[in-house]
Amino acid sequence: MDLEAAKRSAGEAAAGLLEDGMTLGLGTGTTARWFIEAVGARVAHGLRVSAVATSLASATLAARWGIPLLDLDARGVDLAVDGADTVDPDLRLLKGLGGALVRERIVAAAATRFVVVADETKLRSHLAGFVPVEMLIFGWHHTMTLLDQTGASFNLRLDAAGEPLRSDNGNLIADGEFAPIADPEGLAARLDAIPGVVGHGLFLGMADLVIVAATDGTLTRLEPARGASPTLS
Repeated sequence: MDLEAAKRSAGEAAAGLLEDGMTLGLGTGTTARWFIEAVGARVAHGLRVSAVATSLASATLAARWGIPLLDLDARGVDLAVDGADTVDPDLRLLKGLGGALVRERIVAAAATRFVVVADETKLRSHLAGFVPVEMLIFGWHHTMTLLDQTGASFNLRLDAAGEPLRSDNGNLIADGEFAPIADPEGLAARLDAIPGVVGHGLFLGMADLVIVAATDGTLTRLEPARGASPTLS
C-alpha cells in the first residue's frame, strides 16, 4: 500500500462512524478528500446526512458527490472529520497547509466529536515545522512584525503567480517555521494575543479520535490520554 492508499484507508475508516441523520463537518486536504468521497458513496446508497464544508474546495467536491450542504448554525455538527499536517503523542495538531485553518477550527469546535484522519508520516514526537497564521489585511505589516517576535521568521504565503495568497475568508496567510515547540499552549496563547491574527494552525486539545493508516495496511485508533487501541484491520 502506498501513501495515497493509506490516506484513502483512513478517510474511508472515518466514514464508518457515520449514522443516518447526522450533520457532518467536512475537512480540507488530501486525506479529508477521501472521507468526503466515502460519504458521497454512502449518500448514493441511501444514507441521509447533511454537511458543513470548511473550504470552497471541499464544498465543490461535496456537491459533486451529491452531499447536501448547509451553513453552520447554532446546533453545530455531530461529527467533523479533517486531516492534520502533524500529530504529536498528546494528539495536539498542526494544521493549515491547505489554507482553511480558520474555518476548520470553527467547524471542529462546533462538533460533538472531532475525528482526525492521517497517514503514519504525520505522527511526530513533537510539533515542529511551519505554523500557519491567518491575518487581516489591515495593518498586516505590523502584524508580521509581532509574529516575528514569537520565535520564528514569518513569510506571506504566495499563490502560483507569486502574489499573496488569500484565504476563502479574503485574509492573508503567513507561515513561520519553528523548531520542536517546547510549549505549544504558550505559543498558541501568544499568537492569539496578536492584534490582526484571525487564527493559527495549532489545534490543541481538540481531537477526540485520530485514525492513523500505515502503508502496511493497518489502521490504528488514537484517543486522548489512552494512546493506541487495537488495530481496526
